[in-house]
Amino acid sequence: MRRPVKGYHQSTEIRRSYEILPLQGVWTWLTGKELPERKPLWQSSSTEMVMWSLSWVALGVALTTLSAMHIQNTAGQILCWLVGALFSVSGARYIVATIIHHGVHGHLYKSQKVNKALCEVLSTLFIVQPYESYRQFHVYEHHGREFSTFEDKDLAAIYQLGFTPGKTKPALYARLLLTLISPKFHLVFLYGRVKSNLVGVPFYRLMMTLVWFATLGVLGYFAGPLGTLLILLMPFIVLYQMASLMHLLTEHVWRVRQEGESVRDSHINNCLARFCGSKCPPDFSVKHWGHWGQWVAMHLFVHLPCRMLFVQGSLVCHDWHHRHGSVRQWYDYARLRELHAQKLSAQERYDYIDIWGVHNALDYVLNSLSESPEIEIDTLAYRLN
Repeated sequence: MRRPVKGYHQSTEIRRSYEILPLQGVWTWLTGKELPERKPLWQSSSTEMVMWSLSWVALGVALTTLSAMHIQNTAGQILCWLVGALFSVSGARYIVATIIHHGVHGHLYKSQKVNKALCEVLSTLFIVQPYESYRQFHVYEHHGREFSTFEDKDLAAIYQLGFTPGKTKPALYARLLLTLISPKFHLVFLYGRVKSNLVGVPFYRLMMTLVWFATLGVLGYFAGPLGTLLILLMPFIVLYQMASLMHLLTEHVWRVRQEGESVRDSHINNCLARFCGSKCPPDFSVKHWGHWGQWVAMHLFVHLPCRMLFVQGSLVCHDWHHRHGSVRQWYDYARLRELHAQKLSAQERYDYIDIWGVHNALDYVLNSLSESPEIEIDTLAYRLN
């Protein structure tokens, strides 16, 4: 099993190894872990994060459109589409899992009317759960007493998809692979997204959805079947839903709350940081060139894509959010988590679970499920967003 880093100092040692490199702000963003003494060049804001996420989507759509309709060279088409799809999916996931998420918490802007209006527009565009139903599920249930119970619709989704306690780890990995490529999974997921925008919603939201569906139909007509597939369907349905599952599966440990375990303790025990990085070699001498080659390859092809696709924005240290869900400065997540981590370490009661590498977080979660006793599970009400 890929075990978490033991303690604050060991985790901070990995982050400090990046001090051999320039541009520490970039490494803070990529890893998700801040240096205790680093001063950022500017103060971020909700508006900045909204604009970044929208720009990622715009760039992604521009590149996939360029690939599908203008580039003639096959290698250029593939490369351009892959980069474009990366930005399309990352931007969409950032908007849904970070921007809308903090919007339903009421943390984007002081005006709750503005938060709701923005979330309604964005959730319509990306065909995901509307503001009111998402707020009810997430704020009052997932962050409440239902967390880590069968009434927690995220936990229910994990179990209903077949990631149940007591299965062997190879069986859970096989289940993950089969689910990611399963037409049934994607169709059920898409059906839930569409239904949430059409059924049980206010009249204004229904009109927004119908207008947007008509707009997508027109865009699809002019793009043609292949363009529609490459620009819209693959990035914003298939790959988006794959990324959503990978995030959800590694978000928590997904153990059912034990008898006598408090709600607060359950939040602490079942949450983990998913830092995106690995320790740098100690210097640039010739004997470490091979190690640097491995390090660069891991960051380019594992840590960077995982940061963009699965743990965008504050999701990289979502464990801090579950402890401090009322803090409005969510965009300052790395610094605020670091301050809290320092405090806990100084008091010798550090209880964060730090895992470096999303692939290691996945292994940790699946191993935890496999080591848990089997439980009887009936049909559970769940949702995917």
